[in-house]
Amino acid sequence: MLKKLIDTNIFIDRFEDPELFRGIFQSPGLALLSAVVLIELRAGAHDRQSLNAVHQLQYFFRKTDRIVVPSVADYEKAGMIVAHLQKARGYEIRKSASITNDCLIAASAKSAGAVVYTRNRKDFEAIQEVFDCRVEFV
Repeated sequence: MLKKLIDTNIFIDRFEDPELFRGIFQSPGLALLSAVVLIELRAGAHDRQSLNAVHQLQYFFRKTDRIVVPSVADYEKAGMIVAHLQKARGYEIRKSASITNDCLIAASAKSAGAVVYTRNRKDFEAIQEVFDCRVEFV
């Protein structure tokens, strides 16, 4: 069965317009929530409506046992990816925590046998240059 790990940007867009990316969630396969994505969503939730949306999302994915939590090995892989990106692409990690999160999402998705669904073409194409992972750009 296809496993689809949904990136933060898709959830944010769906919070604003539930019709967006409906096909990802209705097509065959299992949608997954990364614990890393959950951190990013919670960090951006500053009002009651946003907090409720994040809590409902977390409740649903927890209840259905579809939250992907990175393992120690995933953190090690993410560190390797970050190191390669710094060397090969000139990424400056001190200036952007989001690339570190994206590397952890990619590593944990691969461990879970999932495809990352994202709109973040720039960073995930760079990650794919140094790490073999499956990504669907939407």
